[in-house]
Amino acid sequence: MSSFLNVQKTINQEKNVALSKQIQKKKRKNQYTVEFNFGSNIDVSQLKEIIVINQNIPQCIPQNIIFRLNSNIQFPNTVESQYQLGFLNIDPHSYNYKVARYDKYNSYHIFNLETIHRPYTSFEIIKEVLMKEDASLFESFEQFHKKNTDISKYNIVNESNLIEFERNIQGPFTLYIQKNKNGVITTTARVMNDAYLQMIGVNEEILKDYVFQTGMLPQSFAGDGNPRWSQTLAIIFKCNASMTFGQLMLVNYQGQKFPVYMKSQNFYLFNQEDNSYTEYLYYFYEVDQKWINNKQIEENSLDYFNRKSISNNEDTNEVEYQKRCGFRKL
Repeated sequence: MSSFLNVQKTINQEKNVALSKQIQKKKRKNQYTVEFNFGSNIDVSQLKEIIVINQNIPQCIPQNIIFRLNSNIQFPNTVESQYQLGFLNIDPHSYNYKVARYDKYNSYHIFNLETIHRPYTSFEIIKEVLMKEDASLFESFEQFHKKNTDISKYNIVNESNLIEFERNIQGPFTLYIQKNKNGVITTTARVMNDAYLQMIGVNEEILKDYVFQTGMLPQSFAGDGNPRWSQTLAIIFKCNASMTFGQLMLVNYQGQKFPVYMKSQNFYLFNQEDNSYTEYLYYFYEVDQKWINNKQIEENSLDYFNRKSISNNEDTNEVEYQKRCGFRKL
């Protein structure tokens, strides 16, 4: 398997070439470039009319529901559930990043991300908010925050180590590529493989349409069933801080919750050119094959695109589909 590092390099080169191109546009005349003969008999009374626009400005700006941290810890204050892909949850990165580009490489789906520019939330404000909810929640957050920002703890490898590791990857996985420059960490890409899509009950067609329609990315973490979001979030922080997960519950498109054994591994590369660190953060899932159902994925596709079958050829086992009028809103 070719390293995602090489894929990212190619994408960055293409981006730099595109940015370096100069676009030449011929100047054309319009109402602002046509010469106006002052002192002529042209009626200018209409130019003197003033259109008054009334706009009610709120007395205060509502508190932003999104936290943005220099440690790149993602968690929204509220969740936009109407944008979920079936019963899958929304990747918290979708609240601070937009999908700028999609690439398919072998069996890998690579979503390159760009930051949505928001003001950074100070550590003190986060502490105040989380301490009001639960002291243990803040403690787990602080552990995760330090893990991300303490460069002395980074496991720095060379490119050959990373490529060798990727050659041995098997089964469902998802990857986050993050960059730490000048103490600010940002996510540059997320990668999923076909096996991961099968595990969560979707196919490439569903995923691409969902991302392009909503700008969101899905994730399959189901939580522990605890109604208090703080305890679930504390578990996520602790697991990511220690890079140990074990058995947990996932949810698929159709809402089934199923157990997986989850492992994680991360590596850092150091870039001397801009004095930055790039983290490759992998999540691997060991799942019972009984939860991988291609027939169910076909049914999920019919459900998502709101299609119906019009004929079934028993000789070839081929089914023709007709898309119903209107797009089904999830």
